[in-house]
Amino acid sequence: MTPAITLWLAFIMAAGAVAWFGSRRQAIAFLIVAIATAPATLTTLGHASPLTPPKGHYTVLGARIDIDEAIWVLLDGDGGPPRYYRLPYTAGTANALQAAQDMASGEGGTVGMRMGEDGSPGFAEEGGAGQEEQKREEEALLQ
Repeated sequence: MTPAITLWLAFIMAAGAVAWFGSRRQAIAFLIVAIATAPATLTTLGHASPLTPPKGHYTVLGARIDIDEAIWVLLDGDGGPPRYYRLPYTAGTANALQAAQDMASGEGGTVGMRMGEDGSPGFAEEGGAGQEEQKREEEALLQ
């Protein structure tokens, strides 16, 4: 059970106890509050979102690969704050992410992720030294 559902369930049980021992008016108010707060179970509260990211392009700010379990990624790119996602583990996806991270760290670029129509992520290195303007050579201050 995710922490958001656990918090919501604890609140509902506590409010239910108050309503059970109170009047009928409190029970009706409890039912309205329970229904109104049910969507709060989809909030992440600092944990990985159980939902997959919408299709589009993202910048990978951080990633962790747990073999045969999951791929954890912190993504930025939908206009809002960065979001933390848990992606299903596949060897191909993990290898693509690792290769993109290795290339990005060697060339000073970033890792991008494109979420496909079918819900499968694709990773690639972006930016880097090969795509930037070449810096001019440094000149010695003292000759």
